Amino acid sequence: MANWNLEGDKAGLWFLGQAGYYIKSGDTSVLIDPYLTDSVGKSAPAFKRAYPSPIEPSEIKADIYIVTHDHTDHLDPETIAAYRHKESTAFVAPRFAAKKLRSLGIDNVTVVDHGESCVLKGVKIEGIFALATGPDCLDTCGYKITFESGKSVYHTADTAKCDLLFKACPYADVLLTCINGKWGNLHINDSIELTLAVKPMYVIPNHYDVMALNSENPESFRYFLGESGSEAKCVILKPMEVFEW
Repeated sequence: MANWNLEGDKAGLWFLGQAGYYIKSGDTSVLIDPYLTDSVGKSAPAFKRAYPSPIEPSEIKADIYIVTHDHTDHLDPETIAAYRHKESTAFVAPRFAAKKLRSLGIDNVTVVDHGESCVLKGVKIEGIFALATGPDCLDTCGYKITFESGKSVYHTADTAKCDLLFKACPYADVLLTCINGKWGNLHINDSIELTLAVKPMYVIPNHYDVMALNSENPESFRYFLGESGSEAKCVILKPMEVFEW
């Protein structure tokens, strides 16, 4: 079993691979976009997992479970089926993804779209603009998560580049940004531009590791971020590695 304990008043997040994280502050925990099976690889072998899931869905329990959009590597029916705490966990998703969750037997779903917010179990969740990467997920939504401790995280979701993305982005302590630069997602230079707009203390790249055909080198992001003059510290995590702040 994973050790989700933190020291003192720190917040922490654990990288689950792809765009998935387990985030915790105090006694409250948030899951966002966990992809813990090989669902995509079963239907599209070119996108099979490059390494096994670092944890089984049945081994995780969270107070809040956020889905950014209905792509299988973000809203995974097999991960949800194996998740054992559906009744006690509050789910959050944009409108079409929420319908998909309900079709999978999830009743306690709060819809949060761009510009909307809610407070669940003491955690403020704000829907942040993301530009959908395809017509099959037009409701794609980024999220800013603010715990009662004041610690905050902004997850970009999958998003393409546009001026509004940079104008709508919020400040957060930690920025979680896609860098793979394929199928409409931000390229490394775009993610650096977003980091310069957000001005976080820390930036953690994602969406580069699980599928070889959809990969990128996070060290390139770290290098060019340093060249950009950003004051944000780039943190590159291994699966199930914790980052505390």
